[in-house]
Amino acid sequence: MTWRSMLYVPAHVARFVEKAPGTGADAILLDLEDAVPVAEKGRARAALAAAVPVARGGGASVFVRVNRPLTLAVGDIEAAAAAGADGILLTKATGPEHVALAAEVLAGCETRPMVIFPMVETSAALARIEDIARASPRVAGLMVGAEDLSAECGAAPDGELMVHAKLRAVFAANAAGIPALGTLGTVADYGDREAVRAMALRSRRAGFSGASCIHPSIVAVLNEGFAPSAAEIDLAKRQIAAGIEAAKVGKGAFVVDGMMVDEPVLIRARKVLARAGR
Repeated sequence: MTWRSMLYVPAHVARFVEKAPGTGADAILLDLEDAVPVAEKGRARAALAAAVPVARGGGASVFVRVNRPLTLAVGDIEAAAAAGADGILLTKATGPEHVALAAEVLAGCETRPMVIFPMVETSAALARIEDIARASPRVAGLMVGAEDLSAECGAAPDGELMVHAKLRAVFAANAAGIPALGTLGTVADYGDREAVRAMALRSRRAGFSGASCIHPSIVAVLNEGFAPSAAEIDLAKRQIAAGIEAAKVGKGAFVVDGMMVDEPVLIRARKVLARAGR
C-alpha cells in the first residue's frame, strides 16, 4: 500500500483527533513525540486507547510516532499496540539493530499485524540507511527527518544537503521494495498551497510516493500531487494497449504519441495504473 498524505495529529489534543477522520488523509500519524510537551507525554500515551479508533473512523491507516529514548519508546509501542494502531514511526532510528529491537517489542504485544516506518534523522543513521530499509519485514516505508538532520548538520531543511539525503532514501527504499516518503523541501509553510503542490509533483517525479504534513489544509494538495494525473493515466493505458498489439507481431519497441516505448517505459506505465488503483 502507498500513502499519499500522512497527517500528524498530537495524540493528547482530543479536538484535533476528532477532526482527523474528515481530512481525507490516507494515514493519521498520532504523535507522541515532538508535538507533545514533556509534561504531557504520559497523558498522550494514555489517550491512544481512545484516539486510535476515532482517527480510523474515516478509513485512514493509523500510525503512532513514538519517542526516544528507549525507556519511553517501549511504553509508547506497547500502548500503540494495545490501542490497535496499524504501526509505528520509529523516530531517530540508529540502525538495523534499532529496527529489529522495535520489531521484537511489537511481536510481543501487538493485537494485529503492525508495521514500522523508520525515521532517519542523524548523519550516522543516514550512513546506514540501506541496512535500515531492509532491517525487518515489518518495514513498510522509509522517511528522512529533515528538521533534525539539518539541525545536526547546520544546514537548511530545504537546502541541497537535505535533498541529497532524501534522494539517497529513494534508492534505499526501492532496493528494499518499500515506498520512500517525503518531499524535496519542506511543507512547513503550509499556507502557500501552490508551492506545496509544485513540491509534491517534483517529489513524485523524484520517486517519492507520498509525504507527511502538520496541517490538514494541504492534505488534498498532497493527495493530488502524489497521484497520477488523468493525462498520465490515459497515456499509460494507451502505451500498455500498444504494447500488447506490438507483442503480437514480435515488436519490442514501438511509438506512442511520437515517443519510443519499450519495456522500461511499460514498467512505468504499469506503475502509474497501479498507483491510480486500476
